This record gives sequence, structure tokens and C-alpha cells, in this order.
Amino acid sequence: MTMKSNFTDDEWFLLSSAPAMIGAAMSSAAASGVIGTVKEMTASMRSSVAGLKDYPDSELIQALLQKAENWDEAKDKMQDYRERSKSKLADGNVKSREELHQLAMADCKKAVALVNEKCSPEDAAAYKEWTLKIANNVAAAASEGGFLGFGGEKISAEEAAMLEQIEAILGIKGAALIA
Repeated sequence: MTMKSNFTDDEWFLLSSAPAMIGAAMSSAAASGVIGTVKEMTASMRSSVAGLKDYPDSELIQALLQKAENWDEAKDKMQDYRERSKSKLADGNVKSREELHQLAMADCKKAVALVNEKCSPEDAAAYKEWTLKIANNVAAAASEGGFLGFGGEKISAEEAAMLEQIEAILGIKGAALIA
């Protein structure tokens, strides 16, 4: 029995997409300009993939980030993920960054409930820490309010507020469990 078999197909998609949604929401929390946005989205992708190295003992994270066996499988997985993501945004009627933030926070709450219910305490903790790392890395990836990449603040007030909200949903502060 594999980790994935503990979840429905929709639940598995939620678990795999919620960290990316958090990264996207964090990236849109404050204006970073084109270069800053690229830095933030790159930080989101790198932080997601880093889960393989950062959580080698987490069966859940290892399964979520499992590589495709061949090019056709990878292409099919990407197409499915893209279609489901577009559908999720359309179904949620997401047309603004505030609506994206609301959807990301709702997904985060559902993902936390799922890992708390269906995973070992260790896997649930790893998933929450991984999600928070993604949010923190995106927030710190680019300065906001500067000029041509100079000056500004590393983490804006909007990003700090979103980080607090994410920490509350995950039940962790920084990287330490509080619940």
C-alpha cells in the first residue's frame, strides 16, 4: 500500500497543489516588479523541489514529489496538473489577487485537515514545515519598494501579514510546531 492510496485523486491533487498555491499567493502579496516576481516564483519552485532533500524520511513529501518514470508520463502529469489548476481557478471565480489569497488559504486549511487525519504525526509535521518554508522563501526572495532592485524591504508588511495567516493555519511559527 502506497502513501497515495490513502487519499482520493482530488485529495492528492490538493496536497500536491496547496504548497504551490501558497507560493503563488505569497508572490502576489506585494508588488515586486517583473524581476522580483520571477525571483519569487523561482524560489517557490526551488523550495518545493527541495522537499525531496529536506525531508528524506517523509513518505508523504517523497511521494508527492516522485519523479515521472518517463517523458510521456511527465508530460501527462503536467497536462493534468495544468488543467486541474486552471479549473480550480475558474471554479473559484478567481479574478483578483485577494481571491487568489482566499483560495490558497482555503486550500491550505483543507490540506492541513487531510494530513492531520490521514498521515502520521511526523509526515503531517513535515508537510506543514515544507509548506511554511516555501512561503518564507518566496517572501524573502525579492525586495519590495526599492528601485531597480536596490533598497526596499526584504519582507513587506503585506507578506508578513500573510506569513502570520499561513502560520496560524499550519499551526506552526517559523519552523516549530505550536499545535
